[in-house]
Amino acid sequence: HLDTNRLTLLHFAVHSLDILGFFDNDSNLEYYGVNKQYIIDWIYSLQTYHSKNRALRIEKSRNRNDVENNESSDSQYHGHGCGGFKGGTFLGFTQNINMTESESFHQYEGFKHYDQGHIAMTYTALCTLIALGDNLEKVDKPSIIQALKTLQLQDGSFQSTYPGSENDMRFLYCACAISFILNDWSGVDADKAVEYIRACRSFDGAFALIPGQEGHGGSTFCAVASLVLMDRIDSELNNGDVCGSSWRDELIQWCVSRQVEGMQGRPNKSEDTCYSYWIGGTLHLLGCDHLLDKEALDQFILSCQTDMGGFSKLKNGSIYPDLLHSFYSLAWLSLSNSNVDDDTSIS
Repeated sequence: HLDTNRLTLLHFAVHSLDILGFFDNDSNLEYYGVNKQYIIDWIYSLQTYHSKNRALRIEKSRNRNDVENNESSDSQYHGHGCGGFKGGTFLGFTQNINMTESESFHQYEGFKHYDQGHIAMTYTALCTLIALGDNLEKVDKPSIIQALKTLQLQDGSFQSTYPGSENDMRFLYCACAISFILNDWSGVDADKAVEYIRACRSFDGAFALIPGQEGHGGSTFCAVASLVLMDRIDSELNNGDVCGSSWRDELIQWCVSRQVEGMQGRPNKSEDTCYSYWIGGTLHLLGCDHLLDKEALDQFILSCQTDMGGFSKLKNGSIYPDLLHSFYSLAWLSLSNSNVDDDTSIS
């Protein structure tokens, strides 16, 4: 069931290890048999392209001397219309540098319409490549930017993939993060994106995933981070004519009020380690994370470690750990100025 999200699981694992300083010590890599280049190559094998000609040029850059520059059937190859990265190998064609062009094209013909880039997988791919020290030279940036143009809808939101999907604040954030990483905002209509963010404001100052819904910690982070990346955070939160002069104060109050010991994602919900990052990170972006009881929050997170390693969503090992909650727990600890490299309380 997780094969469509294998790239996300890799993202959680790599960034967790990176926070812990794992990749800074070559002896760690040798002892655990981790080859960063193998991981990088696997990520690139999941890249989809906007056009056949672009794909062939990239294959040539990988020393594929057996490829002929066939200009026919352009945009019918490697991602029939939407560039980026997909989440796993089962979804479609995975590049094999040992295949001839004819062999790879015929293998691809049967499912080219389903071989699409996914905006969230593109975001996680780029972040993970950077964490592994890759320079992104093999990333087909024009295909990704073209995909963003295709994925943005009239209301300013983004769907996740070309054939159609749900559209909400998560994917708008992914689009902004991708544009920031690639240093190219030509694929995003920023004004429309900001309009969508405004429309998702809830009555209490937080942000919902879609207009008219309840505010939520995850969507609040995505909205605030998107405004920061677009350099629109001050103009929007302080714009009394549009949003009311108290929006920033309402948002900060909502975030701070989510702390019990740990953080809850919504009012009257249980504490959960991942919201330490989603809401703590939001306050960090707003320059107000000092308003949290960081010591209590850190202790809550540490109490969610389990005997089998990693972090669970709830304290005292009452539920199994997982990669998502382990990553977001470490992400908050890194923001709270906890020394996660040397902290003996982190096993």
